[in-house]
Amino acid sequence: MVEQYVEKPQVCPKCGGKVVEIIYGEPTEELFYAAERGEVMLGDCCIQVDKEGNIISPNWGCIDCQETF
Repeated sequence: MVEQYVEKPQVCPKCGGKVVEIIYGEPTEELFYAAERGEVMLGDCCIQVDKEGNIISPNWGCIDCQETF
């Protein structure tokens, strides 16, 4: 299971790299360009939930090592 961070970490817990928000859903053209600039990471079209309905998709990702958390 992915470790869930509610608040954005200052740096990646794995490599110390740049952390950005992961955006879910169908991305706009603007979001594609933001991802290319390293401002966000694009997630899947749908978020994942557990049996109780809690969101388990990661909130944040590292631009440098691609780790998600």
